[in-house]
Amino acid sequence: MNFSLYGYEGQWIAVDCGMMIRQDLTETPLQVPNPDTLDDLNIRPEALVITHGHEDHIGAIAWLWPRWGCPIHATPLAAALLRAKFNDHGLTTDSIHVIDPGDACEQGPFTIRFLPVTHSIPESCALLIVTPEQRVLHTGDWKLDADPVIGSPPDEAMFRALAPVDLVVGDSTNAATTPSTRSEGDVARALERRLAECRGRIIISCFASNLARVLAIGRAAEQCGRRISLMGRSMERMVGIARGLGYLDDFPPTVPVHDLGYLPPEEVLVIATGSQGEPRSALSRLARNQHPNFELIPGDSVIFSAKAIPGNEPLIERLQQGLKQLGVVIYDGENHPELHASGHPGRDEITTLYRWIQPRYLLPVHGERPHQKAHQALAKALDIQAPLTPSNGDLIRFSARELTHEASHPQHPCIIDRNRITPLPELFNAESGDHDRFGTLFLAISVMPNGHGWCRIGLPLIESQMTAALDETALIAWLDDHLPSLASHHIAQLRQALRPLLMEYLTTHMRHLPSVHLQLIAA
Repeated sequence: MNFSLYGYEGQWIAVDCGMMIRQDLTETPLQVPNPDTLDDLNIRPEALVITHGHEDHIGAIAWLWPRWGCPIHATPLAAALLRAKFNDHGLTTDSIHVIDPGDACEQGPFTIRFLPVTHSIPESCALLIVTPEQRVLHTGDWKLDADPVIGSPPDEAMFRALAPVDLVVGDSTNAATTPSTRSEGDVARALERRLAECRGRIIISCFASNLARVLAIGRAAEQCGRRISLMGRSMERMVGIARGLGYLDDFPPTVPVHDLGYLPPEEVLVIATGSQGEPRSALSRLARNQHPNFELIPGDSVIFSAKAIPGNEPLIERLQQGLKQLGVVIYDGENHPELHASGHPGRDEITTLYRWIQPRYLLPVHGERPHQKAHQALAKALDIQAPLTPSNGDLIRFSARELTHEASHPQHPCIIDRNRITPLPELFNAESGDHDRFGTLFLAISVMPNGHGWCRIGLPLIESQMTAALDETALIAWLDDHLPSLASHHIAQLRQALRPLLMEYLTTHMRHLPSVHLQLIAA
C-alpha cells in the first residue's frame, strides 16, 4: 500500500498513501494502511508527498488525510486525480499543492526534490529527501525507458550529479526475474502492427492510468483508419484529465459509445476498462452480451494490453471464456508479450541507476520477500551495503554509521466498509473470547494453484508479538501437507477452507492463542 514515513528530530513527512484490493476476502474490499500506529507513536505527518498517481500510491488518501489535514505535494496529474477523489468525498482541495517535476519543496528540516523518472503513468518522480545529515533517494516506481511515448527518458546527467547518495530506498518488483523491461515505444510499434492485421471490430483493454499506452493506441488506430471510442468511467475520467493537462493533444477525436452501431466493423476501435476481469467492467459486460449499446460478433478482436495482477487470473480466465464463446479472437500477454511492458526496472536497469547515483546503503522495498532478497544480493554485488529487508511496520534508523532495525509495529489490517476505515476482524469468531492479551500473529502466505489444490510459494511472512512460542518450521510443514488437498477455485474460497484447519492447528500446538490475522497472496 506504499505508505512510508520519514522522521528527523521529531518531525515527520509521509510519502504516498495507497490502497490494495484484498483478493482473499469475499467481495474483495479495499484495504488501507492502519493509521493507529501513528497515533500510538505520537507521529503526525506535517506533509504528504506523492510520487505518482497510481491507486496503490494515492488510493487511501481521501480516507486517511482528514486525520492529519496536512499539505499534500504532488505533480500536476497526481494532483488532478486527487482533486477528483476529494470532490467525490466532499473534501476541500485547498491543501493539494502542485509541484512540477524537477522542482523542490521544503517542509521543516526536509528538502524534497521531485526527480522525473519513467513509469506506466506520466509524471512519476523519485524523491531526493535531504536533511542536515542525510541524502536519501526514494525511487518510488520507475524504469529506464529510452522511448516512453509520453515524456522524456530519465536524465542520466541529473542522476549522476546526485552521487554519492547516502541511502536509496529502492523498487524490488522485478529484481528477481527480469534483466530489463520493454520500452513503451516498442509496445506502441507492436500495437500498430497488430491493429493493421485485425479484421472486424477491435477492443483493446489496458489500465486507464497508462496514458502512453492510450496515446499509442489512438495514433495506431488513426493510421489504420479506425474511429476510437472510450468505454468505462475510469477511462473516460483519466482521458479527460490528461487532455486538460495537455498530454493527449494529438489524440484523435472520440466517438460516443451509443454511435458505434452505425459504423462499419472495420472502422471501430474501442479502448475499454476491464483487463483484470472485473465483473462490472465494460469488457465483462461485452463478454456477457449485456452492453446496452454494443455487442461483439465472430471475427472481432480483443487485445489485453496489460499484465494480470496476481489473484485476478480466475476472473480473467472466466472473461476470456465468455469472449471465446462469442467467436472473438483474443490477444494477451501469454501469447503476445510484445503488447505490454512492465513499469518496473529489471536487474540491468537497477544496476545502471545505482552506478549513476553510487549509494552507500540500500533499503529494498516493494514486491515480496524473494524480490527484496534478490535486490539485496544485487546491491551487495555492487558493493552497496544492504543489511535489511524490511517488513510492514518496521521502524528503521539511518545514521551516519549504520542502517538498523529499531522496532516492529504489527499492522492490524483495516478495510473500507460503508465508506469508513474498519479494523478487519481476527480469524476467531467474536464469541471465542478476547485473545488480544496473548499478543498478535500475522501470517501472510503466497500461494498458487497446483493441480486440484494449492501450493506455497516462498517462505510465509510471519510477524508475531505473542506470549506463547510458535514452531514456524512445523507450521510451514503443516501448510505444505494441507494446501494441496484444498480444492478451491480462487483464494477467497481457499481462505474459507484453510481458516478452520489453521485455527484447529494453532489451538492444538499453542498454549495461549493470540489474535490471528491471515492474508493469502496470489503469487
